Amino acid sequence: MPTPLPPLNAIRAFEVAARYLNFSRAAEELGVTQGAISKQVILLEDFIGAKLFERLPGGLSLTQEGIALRGSIAPAFEHLGEAFHRYHRRPPRSNVCRISTLASFASHFLVSRLTSFEETYPNIKLEILTSDRLVDLSREEVDLSVRYGPGGKGDLIESPLVKGALAPVISPKLLNDVGKEKDLKKFLTSVRRIQVFSNNEWRKWSEATGVDLNDAPHVFIIEDFVVAIEAVLAGQGAALLPEILVRKHLTNNGMALFCPDLVDWNQTYYTAHVAGADRRPVVRDVLEWLRTEVVVLG
Repeated sequence: MPTPLPPLNAIRAFEVAARYLNFSRAAEELGVTQGAISKQVILLEDFIGAKLFERLPGGLSLTQEGIALRGSIAPAFEHLGEAFHRYHRRPPRSNVCRISTLASFASHFLVSRLTSFEETYPNIKLEILTSDRLVDLSREEVDLSVRYGPGGKGDLIESPLVKGALAPVISPKLLNDVGKEKDLKKFLTSVRRIQVFSNNEWRKWSEATGVDLNDAPHVFIIEDFVVAIEAVLAGQGAALLPEILVRKHLTNNGMALFCPDLVDWNQTYYTAHVAGADRRPVVRDVLEWLRTEVVVLG
C-alpha cells in the first residue's frame, strides 16, 4: 500500500513558510491568516513527529528535519508549477466550451458557422480540438465531443445530430462528362467509385437500389472524409458521403447527386458528454445551437 500522506494544505503551507521563513508572508501568498499557516505547520509536525521550524526571537529557521523535508518536496512543487504553466493564460472556464471533434465535421460544418455562432452567443468562447483519437471525456479538459459512428461508448450522454444517411455524390463536370443518360449500372462502370468505409458502403447502396456492382471494377479506397470530399470535388470519382458534410457542396453546385435517393446508414455524427456537463449554461447553449444548425441545414 502507498505511504499515507499528510493533508496537502499542510504540505503547501510548510513549503511557502519554508521559502520565506516568515508565516506572515506565507499567509499573504496563500490568502489565509498567519494563524492558519501556524496551524497547518503544527499539523504537519504532528504527522511526521518532528519539529520543522525553530521559533527564534529574530524570526524562523528550519530544523534539520525541516531542511531535509523542504529539499524533498521543493522539486515536486516546481514540477507542478511547470505542469500548470501552460494553463495560466487561458480565459476563465465559465465562458469557454471546448469541443473535441473530427476534422471532417470541423472543416465542413463548424467553421463556416463560427461567425453566426459568435453573433448569437458573443459571451461564449469556443475552442475546437480536432483529432481522430477518442478523447476520454471523463479525464480530459473537454466539455463535449462531436463524434462519428454508431455511438454506445461507455457511460456518456449521447445524442445523434442527424439521421445516419449517405449522399451519392459526384462532381457536376464528371457527371456531364460521363453522361446522365446512362443507367446507373453503366454509369458506375464508367466512373471510379470512392470507398470510405471498411464495411463497404457501396454494398449497402447496391442492396438498396438493386444495382449490381459486381462487374464494376473501379474502386478507390480513401480512409478520411476530408480527403474523400476533396477527391469528389476534384472530379476523381463518385462517393457515398455523410449528407451533413456535403449539403453545402450540393447547394453551391460543387457536387451533384448521381442518384436521388439517400442511403440509410448505421453511423452518424452525434454529440457526447459526461453526465451533468450540460448543466453548465455554455455547454447547454452550444448543444442547442448545434441542434438548431442541423435543422437549418436541412
